[in-house]
Amino acid sequence: MNTSPHLTARAAGSQQRRSRITMFAALVWSIGLVTASVLWLTGLVEAPFAEFSPGDFSALIDALPDPFAAALLGIVGVIVTAVAAWALSRAEPPIAVLAVVAGALTVFSTVIVADAKVMAVIGYALSFRLVPLDGATTLQFGMLLDSAVWIAAAVCAPAGRLVPIEGRRASALERSAVAVAVVVPLLYAAVRFAWAAGIPLGISDEMLADGQESGLWTVGLGLASVATAVALLTLGLVQRWGERVPHWVPALGGRRIPVALAAVPVTIGGLAIFAGGVMFVRVAMSGSLPLSENWSTIGPELLWPLWAIALAVALAGYVRRRIRVDNPA
Repeated sequence: MNTSPHLTARAAGSQQRRSRITMFAALVWSIGLVTASVLWLTGLVEAPFAEFSPGDFSALIDALPDPFAAALLGIVGVIVTAVAAWALSRAEPPIAVLAVVAGALTVFSTVIVADAKVMAVIGYALSFRLVPLDGATTLQFGMLLDSAVWIAAAVCAPAGRLVPIEGRRASALERSAVAVAVVVPLLYAAVRFAWAAGIPLGISDEMLADGQESGLWTVGLGLASVATAVALLTLGLVQRWGERVPHWVPALGGRRIPVALAAVPVTIGGLAIFAGGVMFVRVAMSGSLPLSENWSTIGPELLWPLWAIALAVALAGYVRRRIRVDNPA
């Protein structure tokens, strides 16, 4: 189907606006990080870092003295601020540069700054249990959101006109990635469902009794339900209903589902999952929580990095099947 020059120009302009909006958001986040670092270093605001001990459930940045941690975040903030300002000064910033910055910031945020706190807060919120945010969790949320904004800036960089498409089939790799992204949370859910049902799967009878007395397994039941729902929704990345609302849905049936409706939560959730998984792997490798004892307490969580990577692969395929980039001649 032919597209008029007027519509083509309008679509290209819209794409460039989206690119600049996301790049400006990245700049704002980065300036905020620099500002926060200065406030922490000067003592005007208490630094939001937690106590750290080897093998503890905490972020690696907490192992640094507060001034060093604040300075490190400030340095990162200055670098990404400079890149964001430079990118905004250009009509079409190189995608490779933005991708490198987004990737480096993502690794820094998920491996160094964040741990499982964000994943826990999201899980509790989705199971209708609101947890107050402390300084450390707020910092982690901020860094993961900053990474997500930079990823969006790199993806939205104008390399051509984005054209919605349909009809592409998911590849074997994409279906395999979705299978992994479904199985891992279901394994986590199965363990929590067993504990809620009074089955000491992978834990001692004493630990099961303690959890029943404290109500911990009731909380776990909510998290298991969330994990199950997330696993089912993940199927939409390779199913037809993930691209168009099923026709039997009142009012919305047959409507095209916006790509961002899948991309945004999957990206943010994937970052939180990866950060939490890296923390659990680090704890397991420290030997402070031997898997031979109560293996199911962190066993499923050790697969979370794989879950996050599978989500990234599946999402990339989903976007590829739904959007084509028309490079200008």
